[in-house]
This record gives sequence, structure tokens and C-alpha cells, in this order.
Amino acid sequence: MYLRETKQKRVDGQVITHLQLAESVWNPEKKRSETKIIYNCGRADEPEVGERLRRLARSILRRVSTEEIVAQDPSWKLIDAWPYGDLYVLEQLWHRVGIAEVIAHTIGRRKFDFPVERANASTVSSWCTAMTIPSMPKTWPWVTSNYNGWRKPGAP
Repeated sequence: MYLRETKQKRVDGQVITHLQLAESVWNPEKKRSETKIIYNCGRADEPEVGERLRRLARSILRRVSTEEIVAQDPSWKLIDAWPYGDLYVLEQLWHRVGIAEVIAHTIGRRKFDFPVERANASTVSSWCTAMTIPSMPKTWPWVTSNYNGWRKPGAP
């Protein structure tokens, strides 16, 4: 399903835009897809059409992951990444910033018995998520948490 926008040019030169909720349906006889109009929303310049679409969008967003939608359009702002979790966000940042490529370039052709980039990513992610893992301070007793983040004991 998608929101279809059709334009109609009138005799006087005015262009009118209509919005329709549509979907592509496969026609096996003609062996091609055809557009099926589910609902005619009305003219795009009418305020009540915009309000109906906003209500529909709110209803859809209650049932669909907003992170998937935000990822497709950079003009949207992500408010909360909790459903994916901190490791997913860290992994995406790791690749978006280009750390994996920097590590690959730095180690060059040298051979290691383990994937260096993944080991670094694992170390960084374990430090970043240490505040969310209750057993972490027992595992790494030299690190304590304060309201400004992680620090070594005795450090200012």
C-alpha cells in the first residue's frame, strides 16, 4: 500500500493534486501489476484531508516499528531507540562512522587468528553497555559508575 498522488491540469492552467490510498495487485491474466485504489482521500490542499492522513499515520505508527520508517527518511527525527536496544544502535553507529573501515585499513594485510574489527567492536560495546548489565561491576571491579559516566577509582 502507498499514498498515491495524482495531478490534474485544468483548462485554466490550474493544477489540482488528489491523494489516494492505493496498492499494486498482480493480474495473472495480463501478467502485470495493476494499481487498485482503496480509498480516495480527496484534494491535497484541503485541510481535512491532511488531518485524516495524520490520524491514519498515528494509527499505523501504533502498530509498526517507527525505527524502520525513520531509517528510510533522513528528515525524520528518532526520539527513542529502546525497542532495538543499545547494541543495535552501537553497531549502526560503528558502521555509519566508518570505524570498521578504519580498522581494516590500519591492519592492512596482516593476518590475525581472530577478527580484529569484531573484537574491537565487542570490547567497545561491552564498555558502552556496562551500565545496563548488573554483573559488570563485579566482572570489572576497577571501574565504578558515577553520574558523569565511567571512571577509574580515584580519578577526578
